Amino acid sequence: MPVSRPLEIAGFLERHGWGNADAQALPGDFSPRRYAWLAKPGGGTAILMDADIGQKTPAFVALAGILRAHGLDAPEIYAAEAARGLVLMQDFGNRTVGAAIDAGEDAEPYLLRAADGLAKLHGSFAPADVTGLDLPLFDAALFAQQAELFLDAWLPFAKKRDATENERADFRDTWLAVLRPFDKMPRSLLLRDFMPDNLMDVPDGRLGVLDFQDAGIGPVAYDIASLCEEVRRDGMFARLPVVIGHYIEQAQSPVAQNDLLRACTVFSAQRHTRILGIVAQLALRQGRRDKLAYVPRIQNHLRRVMAEPCLAPVRAWMEGIDGL
Repeated sequence: MPVSRPLEIAGFLERHGWGNADAQALPGDFSPRRYAWLAKPGGGTAILMDADIGQKTPAFVALAGILRAHGLDAPEIYAAEAARGLVLMQDFGNRTVGAAIDAGEDAEPYLLRAADGLAKLHGSFAPADVTGLDLPLFDAALFAQQAELFLDAWLPFAKKRDATENERADFRDTWLAVLRPFDKMPRSLLLRDFMPDNLMDVPDGRLGVLDFQDAGIGPVAYDIASLCEEVRRDGMFARLPVVIGHYIEQAQSPVAQNDLLRACTVFSAQRHTRILGIVAQLALRQGRRDKLAYVPRIQNHLRRVMAEPCLAPVRAWMEGIDGL
């Protein structure tokens, strides 16, 4: 079987009626989880998720049901032994929204449909819906902490040195300064990796939602910014004003369009700064040097957004160390 820990997985599949299924490993991206496509000889398909302990599989299973209850097309969970990191779930097919865009289709209709989903979620979600899940609160302090992966991984990789204590303190302070204003923004369930390559183009026109196990409670702007990320393809951030306008209309959001655009700009900068650290980790620790191909696009995007006044403190810090 083309997946890890075969005996344990074979037992899991047998217990849940998929023991005779053919399995085909699916290629990975940035995710530490492994996936296989399953097909029964008599018909029927599913996706097997194989996650290490600590990959929040119980949260994934619980959140799938919560998202479905709020009208989003998260996969139906057929069976799960979440404590062991094993899940059998609905097969949405093999075409992501990212693949559709890369094949030449217009990104805008997909992005607007995704914004519809966020508007629906933000309009109906209540914190009581996730009682017992102990989800993190994504506020300025946590976002600034996450951005420090740039210091921990990217700076040693790119500059061959560690950050000094003063550089680290100044980095944290500058990010806190630009992030704190958005702690006052309306909060909802924040999916964190809500972007084209985690959205499935389901044949009946729906968008299947994947990779939400790292969700938390946070500002509504973050997932909108994620949707228009530039890590994998150019030109997505330029779509942001149209997406924001559509979201505000659908959500009947009280947030002004310029305020939401400013928030998305800051969160996009934070996200791409952190991803530089992730790329460095993958290259150094896992030998995934193929991911370095993303670096020029990420850096170009960061240079553009850091020119915005709302990111002036971070831009000054980056210029001080020639960080981009």
